[in-house]
Amino acid sequence: MANPAQHDTGCSEPSAVTADSPHQAVVDELVGNAHGNLARKSELLDQHPELLNAKATWNETAIEAATQMGNRAIIEHLTARGAPVDFFTALVLGRLDQVERELKAKPDVARSRGVHNLPPLYFAAIGGSRAAAEMLIAAGADVNARAEAASPIHGAVMGGSAEMVRLLLQHGADPSTPDYGGRDAPTLARELDRQEIAALVS
Repeated sequence: MANPAQHDTGCSEPSAVTADSPHQAVVDELVGNAHGNLARKSELLDQHPELLNAKATWNETAIEAATQMGNRAIIEHLTARGAPVDFFTALVLGRLDQVERELKAKPDVARSRGVHNLPPLYFAAIGGSRAAAEMLIAAGADVNARAEAASPIHGAVMGGSAEMVRLLLQHGADPSTPDYGGRDAPTLARELDRQEIAALVS
């Protein structure tokens, strides 16, 4: 289950939809599909635009779901509709001006937590932005910071960037750390058929 993003972005509050609301099932389907099904997510949002920032029963919005998965196509579709771009989404998108601005304003944001309690470096890793990752590391981000769901090295494997994997390894990332399914980085890389990355982390 997801945890709400803990970083204060200054954005408006998500839509108020109670657990017993007739729309809650629609919200749950919308957020669920925002993890990877652009077509269905778009269909639901076209039908219910008021639910753009509504939270699912597991306390996650559509933009948080897409951000967690590093799904740029869905993120961009949601932001075009008005979804907020918080620090974690900016990391995925590689919006370096925003990342730098927020780090300067609040340096400890480098060690904050986003949805699913995931650390910022996970989002930079899955987004593939080396520059964003380097900013975080310079600001004190822990390359081995982990949540129950995953750690930064899992994000790098999922994002498919061998360069990002190398960067994290150079800074001491532990590829043996398990994700929510008990998979270490080599196992995840093999499951995703990313042979170059599997060789790097093995």
